[in-house]
Amino acid sequence: MVNKEIRELNKEISELKTIPAKKYISGKKLSKKIENALEELEQYHNSSWGVEIYKRNNTNLNNIALYYRGNKISYEEMFAKAYQYAKSLKTMGYKIGDEIPICMSNIPEFVYLMLGASFIGAKINVVGEWFDTNYLCSILNNTNSKYIFVSDDNYESIKETIGNSNIQNIVMFSLTDSLVKDKNGNSYNPYLELEIEPQKFINKVNELIEQSTKKIIISEEFTALSNSYIGKVIEQVSLDDSFAITYTSGTTDPGCPKGCIHSNRSYITLSRFKEQDVSGMPSMRNMSVLAHIPTYTHMELSCAISDTLYEKCTLTLEPFYNRNFFLHSLLINKPNFVPASTGFWSKLCKELNYNQQYKNINLPFLMIPTVTGEGCSIGEEKFFNYTSRKHKFGTEKLPFPLAPVTFSIGGGTTESSGIFVTLFKSLQEKRLKYILHKEGLGLTPHKFVDLEVLNKNGEYCSIGEPGLLVANSPCNMMSYTDERLNKNIEITDAYGKKWLNLGTYSYKSDSYGRIKMKGRLNSVIYTSDNQEVPYYLIEDIISKDTKNIMSVTLVKTEDRYVCHIELQPEKINGYEEVINSIMERLKNSIPKEILEVLYIKVRETFPIAPSGKRDSGSLVNEGITSDCISCSDYLITNSKQKRLIRK
Repeated sequence: MVNKEIRELNKEISELKTIPAKKYISGKKLSKKIENALEELEQYHNSSWGVEIYKRNNTNLNNIALYYRGNKISYEEMFAKAYQYAKSLKTMGYKIGDEIPICMSNIPEFVYLMLGASFIGAKINVVGEWFDTNYLCSILNNTNSKYIFVSDDNYESIKETIGNSNIQNIVMFSLTDSLVKDKNGNSYNPYLELEIEPQKFINKVNELIEQSTKKIIISEEFTALSNSYIGKVIEQVSLDDSFAITYTSGTTDPGCPKGCIHSNRSYITLSRFKEQDVSGMPSMRNMSVLAHIPTYTHMELSCAISDTLYEKCTLTLEPFYNRNFFLHSLLINKPNFVPASTGFWSKLCKELNYNQQYKNINLPFLMIPTVTGEGCSIGEEKFFNYTSRKHKFGTEKLPFPLAPVTFSIGGGTTESSGIFVTLFKSLQEKRLKYILHKEGLGLTPHKFVDLEVLNKNGEYCSIGEPGLLVANSPCNMMSYTDERLNKNIEITDAYGKKWLNLGTYSYKSDSYGRIKMKGRLNSVIYTSDNQEVPYYLIEDIISKDTKNIMSVTLVKTEDRYVCHIELQPEKINGYEEVINSIMERLKNSIPKEILEVLYIKVRETFPIAPSGKRDSGSLVNEGITSDCISCSDYLITNSKQKRLIRK
């Protein structure tokens, strides 16, 4: 059956016409090598993402595409399944441009569905189970789809919303569907001893069918629909056709993250520019990559799934997104490249260093640990890299201690895709210039990306001058799903050039265009004389003591401000000394009227949002608690004590 499906798939793709795409015009002068790479995509790769992934791997079919709890799924098996899924979708009535709502974890069936939808030119709309119920209901109704595709672990969280929506039928997959089989044909998890509560593989489908008021179609029934389909499956789709709707982290508007529409061009270009010949970065070949970030994020679809399959590598799928389980996931999947948020890395590093159960564990397979999704402070980077050396990250590939692995930084907003990548960041920052000036390198944009930082007049900021970050690139989103948001999507600079507005404070750190992202534009405190003090300035002042302070986040609660601080696990100085030092730096740098409404709170760790990013909403809701220290009161008391000592 697999060979039959592959023959049909190969025949249909070979019959597609080669139609050049509309040329992408960059806003800046590009090198000939970069121009040629972009033009080559337009001339010969004007297709859907799924077709491009197949063309890249049609001579790689015997290699492992997906790894799922011991189940090794070849590229041939993956494409055969995806082709069946495409047929089933056609049988259901889906056609070019239709939206397919999906709420699934990282399981093989999600990858098959993503490829199958792409084959027929449909658009996937991937939602999170934690979305606000009214917001999610509106999304589902706006897809005009009769079906929703879910995994059984997510269904219970959204079944009431589905019940109130126009969705008529549910296609349900179980986390157990692709587990390995024992000799009796029963699914089982060979890593059961490494699983911890609540991470257990339980097939809930039959139980959920009994509870549901709407029809549930199980995975076998969905796949069987492909048998009745006769006709063309693969559609002629262009680079500039929309492919996926993904969502932002939702930290600014809890429960209602912004939906962003991305084209095939966005995914294909980003994956192409990870290749060694145009990026200058090490090749990804023969790497395994962890897919564990929620599937509704553009980062997961592009930098984990798309890049991995484009580079003919192995995608290790982790359905459990839980930072308490993160270390177990790494030990089970043994991935070489892992993108994760600071919250996940912080938890893992603390466990390796201070949990007796794990302190002797090494991770020699982990060659490229990468911080993504949010900024990484210098203090965090110090602690993470200390851990990577101590626990021998990546030594299977790089002999220890000759080439210790250090953390890399990836970034970009959902709107502009992963336009930054800085591999082995700490090693790069050991250049004399950065050591002398005690500066960080910043994020390095891909060479096809045009970036600028604008001041209030729309003029280009000088190096080190903060302003609004704007971008032009083939990876820019097409639009927001909410038309009201599209009014502010574009900004015109003082010279008449149009840009995508990324809405974040940034500054250029050097003449090479490296960028430091410093928080949202509205994160500003205004003094009585209209002086602007951005949150990041206060955070940076506190964070200067990297020997004692790991990270800082400032939030506003009512008419006051709280700086939440996580100390280094092995701080050099005592608690009182650290607080005194913070207060002295603030007193010498921050207006007195701000100090009067500013509080300090030391905490063990930061809460994280469902996306894995730091949950600033939870920090705001905490308000001013009894363990918050008033900067004004502290400085007054400390000043009195000093006077008494002098007397």
